[in-house]
Amino acid sequence: MIRTSSIDVLLVDDSGFFRQIVSDRLGATENISVSNASSGEAALEVLADRSVDCVVSDFEMPGLNGLELYERVEAEYGLPFILLTGQGDEQTASRAIGTGIDDYLRKDDIAEEGQLQLLANRIENVVAQRRADEKYELLVNNTPDEITQVAIDGTITAANDAAARSFDTTRDGLIGSHLADVLPTDTAATRIENGRKALTAGSAVTFQDGYGVRHFHNVAAPVRVGSESDSFQLITRDITEQKRRERELQTRTEELAVINRLVRHDINNDVQLLVGWADGIERHVDGEGQEYVDRIQHTCDHIAELTTIARDFVDSIGSDAEFALDAVNLRHILEDEVEKADRRHDELTVTLDGEIPDVDVRANELLSSVFGNLLSNAVRHNEGTDPRVTVSAEASATDVTVRVADNGPGIPDSQKESVFGKGEMGPESPGTGIGLYLAHTLVEQYGGTIALEDGEPGGCDFTVSLPRHA
Repeated sequence: MIRTSSIDVLLVDDSGFFRQIVSDRLGATENISVSNASSGEAALEVLADRSVDCVVSDFEMPGLNGLELYERVEAEYGLPFILLTGQGDEQTASRAIGTGIDDYLRKDDIAEEGQLQLLANRIENVVAQRRADEKYELLVNNTPDEITQVAIDGTITAANDAAARSFDTTRDGLIGSHLADVLPTDTAATRIENGRKALTAGSAVTFQDGYGVRHFHNVAAPVRVGSESDSFQLITRDITEQKRRERELQTRTEELAVINRLVRHDINNDVQLLVGWADGIERHVDGEGQEYVDRIQHTCDHIAELTTIARDFVDSIGSDAEFALDAVNLRHILEDEVEKADRRHDELTVTLDGEIPDVDVRANELLSSVFGNLLSNAVRHNEGTDPRVTVSAEASATDVTVRVADNGPGIPDSQKESVFGKGEMGPESPGTGIGLYLAHTLVEQYGGTIALEDGEPGGCDFTVSLPRHA
């Protein structure tokens, strides 16, 4: 039995004796209070004056009979209604069900001693059901999704406020219309077809459609309630803005692919030509000219480094594939990047402080860019004659921490928050370049952290923490 909170019942019967018996016994129920009316007309006067949760009415009464009273109550108040009929009045009961009455009972079944609990149970059930329906209707009407109930032939039998607004009408104006009356014919046909599929399968069917510039995501779910079993509920969400963003993202991805191709081939090929030419003229210049050859080679190295960074950055954000992470050996990556930095920068001294743990971290092949950019950053911003970097690492059961410490000039406290280029990157940006921005972006995608602190006795300490691969 469903328990509800306090229920106010209006009992309508022209028999004072019956009203007294039923009122006394129902009133003894913990959560039911009873008021009385001797006729249908008197019941309407009570309802106009006070709030009631349920009406229980006899069928045969002078003036308005029970069914006529139900029609008035339903039209004006929409209250749960239980009809009491006499013995052998099955035709009346059938009429009551057909008009939508909530429940009915034979008076003889409840008049006997001890049988009024049956009526109390029915009252609690119909009130609980009505309250649940009202909560559901409130929820349905407050959702931004369009919700309609559609018969198998395409006739709209119910609709929420969002659906009415979408078609610039009222709920009453929408009910009784055919889907093809408010939608393009092909769109209506698609929705009806998917609704029928849902009814056949006995489960929800999802699909997308659209008309004009609008796009929709739909769910068609079968309705399995009494006479409505040949209808389906259609939940429609406008995804026009989502589709617009998807198109913008697709355009952005295609543009990134063009940049990536340009970086990978054209620019890099031209840089390699410049490097070859610089090597070729080096033996033909004197000491004064050597300075300019060195500058050309240094600039070419810098351009090559930037193209590598740009390529890796595009790879990290522009791929159509999911950003897949796997086991990457930390020792191999670090030792390889230290060796590259030694070859690339003749003036730089890189020292490994202790043994690098032979462990796997959760990352991908772009992890090399993280440490490569930290090492390059250390020498690029160090104007001293003896730039040095110390690399150390230690592992715990869950994480690995790598420390890259340099002996450069350090970074002012006012710029530490923006050193990774989180703000706008441009000529006036306090960040130290796209390389650190890429390092920060990749480490976050790996589920790790990267931090900057002042070094001792000077310079910068970058600390990268990465989760170990399970």
